[in-house]
Amino acid sequence: MSAVAVDEHRREAELGARWALRGLAAAARVTVTNLVVTEVDTNVGDVYEATARAVWQALRVEDPVPYVGFSDPAMVATWLESMVGRRLDAVMEARYWCEGRREPDAESLLHAWLLFRNAIPVGLHGRGDQLLLAKESPYRSYAMDECGETRVGPARRPDVLSGFIGARLTDGAVIAGQDVDEVSAGLVLRFESGDLVIGTLGDEWVLAVDSVPAATAHYWTLQPFVHGGCR
Repeated sequence: MSAVAVDEHRREAELGARWALRGLAAAARVTVTNLVVTEVDTNVGDVYEATARAVWQALRVEDPVPYVGFSDPAMVATWLESMVGRRLDAVMEARYWCEGRREPDAESLLHAWLLFRNAIPVGLHGRGDQLLLAKESPYRSYAMDECGETRVGPARRPDVLSGFIGARLTDGAVIAGQDVDEVSAGLVLRFESGDLVIGTLGDEWVLAVDSVPAATAHYWTLQPFVHGGCR
């Protein structure tokens, strides 16, 4: 069943078109003339991704990025609010290993995926000071010959992300980076068992429990909590 596109959908379309045009060799202008959504199957990020892929197809862009991530603070907040009340059933991680060893927690983390109950898995990708969320399933482990390997599997203790599996999300906030109005740098996920801080700064992951690390707080701005107000 189709539904009328609302301002939120139109905003996603605009942001998706902007994402698709980034980095293209030739200048291009895109005008979104029509949107078709469904009441049941259209979720946060769907219009964004569909628009980006439509732009690439129209411009015949070869080998676009394998994932279409969103980082706009308003979109991230909308996704976060849609997860409130759900349990985190699992966390998958991609980690770098070399000669059978890996660095501790954030140092070896490449990507992570949050699997909330009855929701599409969301991958977390860090790019500089920008956190991108992508609706996708985890990829497979792969070897890099003499350079080591990337292992993909469930988060395990004592790593930070493993400590929140099975807990229900009760609240959350978006962390904005130095370019406050443009992109998200991280998330605060408030669970029944405590707060999880996850973000990226200078191409390095930041993982913490309960509060933003002091060394990072100077570069980040915590935006209002999406459910229940600020604290």
